[in-house]
Amino acid sequence: MEDKLERAALRLNAKALRIAAIEHNLRTDKQIAEAIGVSSTQLWKATLPINDPRHNTPGPAFIAGVLSAFGEPFERFFFLEEKLTRS
Repeated sequence: MEDKLERAALRLNAKALRIAAIEHNLRTDKQIAEAIGVSSTQLWKATLPINDPRHNTPGPAFIAGVLSAFGEPFERFFFLEEKLTRS
């Protein structure tokens, strides 16, 4: 018998990030990445669909960079997604 536990995962609202970038005249991934202090690759991986094996969940430096660069609340850019996992 397999038990399933609910766990939450932090997700990036990529659409909100793109809108904020446009509002700050950041047009390319390179400009966005520089503004938040991460590499273009880190930005790209964070914006991939979660079912893509190359996807990476944003870490503390990424989150802090987004919040610092755009001066908006956490909830605009990030959300918790509940998912089921096997124990």
